[in-house]
Amino acid sequence: MILEILFGFGAGAVTASGFFALLSFVQLINRFAAVTDSRKYLNLYENMIIGGAIAGNIIFIFNISFPLKSVIMLPGIVLYGLAAGMFIGTFSVCLAETIKALPIFVRRIRIGAGLGWLILSIALGKCVGHLVYYLMLYK
Repeated sequence: MILEILFGFGAGAVTASGFFALLSFVQLINRFAAVTDSRKYLNLYENMIIGGAIAGNIIFIFNISFPLKSVIMLPGIVLYGLAAGMFIGTFSVCLAETIKALPIFVRRIRIGAGLGWLILSIALGKCVGHLVYYLMLYK
């Protein structure tokens, strides 16, 4: 059992370090601070991301459930979904920008104007798809 704990801890540490290295590489946290003009809170942003990862792991590993009725939990679930979606969306945009995928995509499909509308349409399509899946199909 102790060996399993050590292997699990080691695997988690390697995975977490890879994830945080990727966050550092795409400079996601620095970009958030620069865009929102809140560079003085950069350490707080980093600590909140690490704290969120630790809390999520604890909830997942110990299978913690929240025995509240779904009507009471709905605002929390909506806020979590909004925050998680914003994080994943900005992370994927920063990653695409880092590997220069967007300029190649624009050049290949020969788009001159309206790139913002294209990205917004993709995001809204994903949002509607997720809502249909979770509200109607996932029961």
